[in-house]
Amino acid sequence: MNKKKDKDKLTHAQFEILRKQHYDAHTTEKWIRSTGLNTATFNKLNPKLLQAQQTAQTLLTQHLNLLTAEQIKIIRNFKRKVRNTQLCTKLKPESAYQVLNIGTKINRKLFKTYKKI
Repeated sequence: MNKKKDKDKLTHAQFEILRKQHYDAHTTEKWIRSTGLNTATFNKLNPKLLQAQQTAQTLLTQHLNLLTAEQIKIIRNFKRKVRNTQLCTKLKPESAYQVLNIGTKINRKLFKTYKKI
């Protein structure tokens, strides 16, 4: 019978710390997924790509009515590339500029409409 040695056993405090770490990691991953980011590639991607990925998610969920068909196609194509773990590591930060520019245009439209109100 395999019994754990005394040095391999966790104290109550160590067990609680480990449990809290697992809970925090799970909560963090859940939040990252809810913002539209890929948890598998989160640490590997360039910050510009992460920003574009989050912008793309926001545009498609909250401002779809302000987008043209071509812009939607560009954003969905970008999201498809970023979702694939092999493709996203090969992406250059310059590929994010197209999505970020669309996000800027939509923000300008939103600002103009709110300014009129």
